[in-house]
Amino acid sequence: MNLIQKANQTLQTTEKRRYTYHLSPNSGWSNDPNGLVFFKGMYHVFFQNNPFATNTDNIFWGHFVSKDLITWKQIDFALAPDETYDQNGCFSGSAIVIENKLVLAYAGHRNVRDSYEETICLAESTDGVHFKKYQNNPVIKRDAKISTQRFRDPKIFRKNDSYYILVGSESIEGRGQLLLYRAKNIYKNWNYVGKLINKNKDLGNMIECPDYFSIAEKSVILGSPKGIKTTEKHGFNTLYYIENDFPLNSSLPDGKKIDFGYDFYAPQTIYDPINRRRILIGWFGLPEEQEKEKKHNFMSIGALTLPRFLQEKNEKLLLNPISEMNNLRIDSGTLIQDSQHYSSVSEFLFTSLPQNFIIKIVSPKAEYIINYNEALKIDVHDEIRNHVNKIEKVNKIKKIDLYIDNGLTEVFINDGKYVFTNKCEFSNELISIKISASEKISGINYRLKSIFK
Repeated sequence: MNLIQKANQTLQTTEKRRYTYHLSPNSGWSNDPNGLVFFKGMYHVFFQNNPFATNTDNIFWGHFVSKDLITWKQIDFALAPDETYDQNGCFSGSAIVIENKLVLAYAGHRNVRDSYEETICLAESTDGVHFKKYQNNPVIKRDAKISTQRFRDPKIFRKNDSYYILVGSESIEGRGQLLLYRAKNIYKNWNYVGKLINKNKDLGNMIECPDYFSIAEKSVILGSPKGIKTTEKHGFNTLYYIENDFPLNSSLPDGKKIDFGYDFYAPQTIYDPINRRRILIGWFGLPEEQEKEKKHNFMSIGALTLPRFLQEKNEKLLLNPISEMNNLRIDSGTLIQDSQHYSSVSEFLFTSLPQNFIIKIVSPKAEYIINYNEALKIDVHDEIRNHVNKIEKVNKIKKIDLYIDNGLTEVFINDGKYVFTNKCEFSNELISIKISASEKISGINYRLKSIFK
């Protein structure tokens, strides 16, 4: 029995999934979304997954598919760490459709004495389920003159008559950078053509999980820098850079936060050709933070965010849940009332809000607080976390759309202008709501059903 077959056996368990309407593994550890793509009438979301344990020792590519972005099935694993060049992990990457093939670009990771080696590799499939690694992997190796051993997370795309791969990297001087490679043939002769680099070391020593796309005639790069000189989020963050163009061999412009919450990292996007929109999905977690969940002996650790419709407005990116999320509502909803109990698998939609207010969602073991009085604060307190996310000055709040899925919370404020992604272990089937406000608050609660087949 090979590694893929062994991993596929873990999909046979009938134990209830930890989360109801968020993509999450059947078992084990999971993190980054990978290879978001539409192929042969199906939406594909791959993700980092060790199905055998709640750690990162053996990273496979797990695989979800959907016809409608709202009903999902976890199918056979796509990649296993079973070659010399990826024996310690098939790390993050992306996907591209070439004629009738689905091609995955990923980082092969193997440990060497006192360090590790990362290379860029390819795998392909004609059915979108079973993948064969390219016989001449790796297709790109790092150049020790321009990159440290941190060399991973390839974003593959096509432009004009060439293929390109953008690689997340660390410069020899310790600055985060993105390296660009080009080839006429996807399988060979990849040439380095230039880089984009952080202005200084304080902005991070590496940029992980890059994505590149166009929206509203603007060019956008998504990146997740690590090693930022800050006390916030262990030095990790996720930023977007938006310009008319990105000239090579120059510094990256100032990045902007795409999510203001604590548990958000390594997002990727997909262009939806059916509805002609761009959709973003992120890892619902954070390095050095998700590891804290292991002490609770969960069968699985990790999840992905809701699919989010991405829009550009005045050179800012707005994120909202895709409209299909409304199809998960079990009923027509009930009016939200102070001190009442609700399901911990719920959506809370507030559309009438005063100048200042406090909304608390509580269980015996956790508390999630939205506090607005010119400044906007999100407080999370549970058995693992004590976090405060704050934006100093926020104009009138007109709308709050809050999703809670057991231990996951996503809140979208003012139609996606401010988004906060936070874990909060309510550890209870019922949660209660407590409201303190200068005027009456109006809202509706919807119970939500499962997305899993």
